[in-house]
Amino acid sequence: MLRMMMMFASTMLLIGCQRAPTPPTPPPPSPPPMTAAPTTLAPPTAEQIAAAKKAGKVQIKLETDKGEIVLDLDGAAAPLTVANFENLVKSGFYDGLPFHRVEPGFVIQAGDPAFLGKPPVGFTIPDETSPLRHDKSVIAMARLYRGNQMVPNSASTQFYITLAPTPHLDRFGFTVFGHVAKGMDVVEKIAVGDKIRKAAMLP
Repeated sequence: MLRMMMMFASTMLLIGCQRAPTPPTPPPPSPPPMTAAPTTLAPPTAEQIAAAKKAGKVQIKLETDKGEIVLDLDGAAAPLTVANFENLVKSGFYDGLPFHRVEPGFVIQAGDPAFLGKPPVGFTIPDETSPLRHDKSVIAMARLYRGNQMVPNSASTQFYITLAPTPHLDRFGFTVFGHVAKGMDVVEKIAVGDKIRKAAMLP
């Protein structure tokens, strides 16, 4: 009896030491769940959303370790998303953040404050039905990924820029809200760890 108990215990110990199977890699882009305390940033107001829609096109300059990237944002196509991005840029949120994910031939991704030891903003924004599609050089918002499914209305601060046409992402409902107007050669040189030194609105 004692011998049987010892064999059973050894078997259970072996099972317990086995490595759990690696879960399937979620399709990017997908930021981690927000668990830290929120900052003072807030979602855009109705007035800010209306202003973004009225303004239409606005430009953002990203000064990176590899050079400058100029983004044309389309407030008429995705006013809430553009207003949110503008607020983050004006607050200095993106300054110093790295591009933490680079998938050659697919996307580069940035906007996770955890890489600077900062908490997430504590809010998400609804998805928008943008007429813009996932062509090469577009900018769109990342969303959460849970249980093998994309979580609707979970965009916040992380964004990605496409390195090639990615029409399959249109099926997931990501909000495309602009494109690279200048510096696509810089985008294509970005490596993991390269930083956004400064993000600013252009006149």
